[in-house]
Amino acid sequence: MNEVKKFWYFISKKKLTVSSAAMILGTTYLASNVLGMVRESLIAGYSGTLVGGVHLTDIFYASFRIPDLIFNLLVLGAVSSAFIPVYVDYLSEEKKEESNLVASNFMNFLLVATIIFGLFAFVFAWKLVPLLLPGIFLTGKTTNPVALNTAVMTARLMLLSPIFFAISSVLGAILNSKKRFLSFALAPLIYNLSIIIGIIFFSKIGSQPLYGLTAGVILGAFLQMLVQLPGTLMSGWRWRPIFNLGGHELPKIIKLMIPRTIAIGVGQINLIVDTIVASFFVGGITQFTFANDIQTLPTVVFGIAIATAVFPFLAEQNSKKEKAAFLKTFSEAARNILYFMIPATIGILILRAQIVRLIFGWSTNFDWSMTYWTTLTLACFAIGLVAQGLMPLLIRTFYSLKDTKTPLYIGIVVVIVNAILSIVLPYIFRDSLGIAGVALAFSIAGFVNISLLFWYLHKKVGVLDKDHKIFASTSRLILASLLMGLSVYGSLRFFDLFVNTNTVIGLFAQAISSVTVGALVYFALTWIMGCEETVFVMKKLGLKKT
Repeated sequence: MNEVKKFWYFISKKKLTVSSAAMILGTTYLASNVLGMVRESLIAGYSGTLVGGVHLTDIFYASFRIPDLIFNLLVLGAVSSAFIPVYVDYLSEEKKEESNLVASNFMNFLLVATIIFGLFAFVFAWKLVPLLLPGIFLTGKTTNPVALNTAVMTARLMLLSPIFFAISSVLGAILNSKKRFLSFALAPLIYNLSIIIGIIFFSKIGSQPLYGLTAGVILGAFLQMLVQLPGTLMSGWRWRPIFNLGGHELPKIIKLMIPRTIAIGVGQINLIVDTIVASFFVGGITQFTFANDIQTLPTVVFGIAIATAVFPFLAEQNSKKEKAAFLKTFSEAARNILYFMIPATIGILILRAQIVRLIFGWSTNFDWSMTYWTTLTLACFAIGLVAQGLMPLLIRTFYSLKDTKTPLYIGIVVVIVNAILSIVLPYIFRDSLGIAGVALAFSIAGFVNISLLFWYLHKKVGVLDKDHKIFASTSRLILASLLMGLSVYGSLRFFDLFVNTNTVIGLFAQAISSVTVGALVYFALTWIMGCEETVFVMKKLGLKKT
């Protein structure tokens, strides 16, 4: 028991620098996403299974949309854009008890709101679920009530998860605000591990595997909340039974969160449109989801990890009116993200077939058609990786300035662009793009988004790249990445002569060897070019003296 207390004391008490926090978050996010790929690989085993004539995996992923919508609207936007900046102000002023009241009041408010919206969704699930799958339930493709009954029941069960996520998100925000990231970073690992347990064990119970998968999701949400609780308590926070709509900064938080909530709501329209369009393609939702999960990995590991780590520092520097430090922090974070996202774009474009075949190709249910369309969709997603990587940093930079309206206005424009392209591209180029057209629309909209965010951030705080470090670094990284891409492509052709890529072992050997060559070439080229990020990595690895 003493060892357990020491462990929680360590992960809750240790404050970290931006670089250390980003490395810890990136490492745990990587581990979490590896587990996520294992999860998706196991789910792919059900991709050919039908429930009332409908792909089981399509029902499973579509059932996520309603609880995800509740979580994103009520919790995600409020925590990231409104709660943390306000809470950080109280921490900087060392008002311990008032900060406890602010956090408790906000958590209790979120719980009540989440339960109310959850009950509404539970009652009207029969109407909401068919709207998410019109290509299946509203076009006469299936008249079997089993599919609709299963989809509704799955969605209703998943409505428990936003309640646990609401508590978990506030606990994580408290740890994040106090620059204590370790236990916060463990939560996604627990979530994905729980779903894997659900797939392996729970799905074998009863006649319907979907309910076992759903049980894993609910268990994961609960454990993600539970794993952060000891660390939060050890950091000094205490829950208070308070619910005051007019006090403890709740009106201020709500005022800040409304634009962000609307922006997320607008963003969710994108996701709903994508789901609706995908429902008109056989297995489209599954193909889109699998490709999206793969392209999300570098975004989460590098883009979101760095943005999450830097956010409390940006908020604190803005609170103290330290503009020079603020701009320096932003510049370093942007360059760090680009350092990883540019080569990731080239790497995924070249290795997309190997990636999809290794993760999903083992299943006999994941046939050649599923492989082809998932691979093409992944390529279209990869085009927009740089935009997706920079977006979390840009949006959080606005939030650190307590500006939630600008990202909202930009988000509305982006949603219109994405919605139009998501509908037009898959049908104009139905034979050549199909469901991949939705991913291409997503990537184009992403670049529109970061272009507008950069422009308005420049107008708000002044020159973002006064010393031209971001521009110079990007130029070097693009050149190094292109040369790396040539080495990866050449390696694929070379190793193809010596291994049998029709086997899992042979395909893995070819892919990992090519990745290794590419990483070494990229690292060497950026070192020769004098990239600060490579020098930093070398110092961390002990290859260069500080």
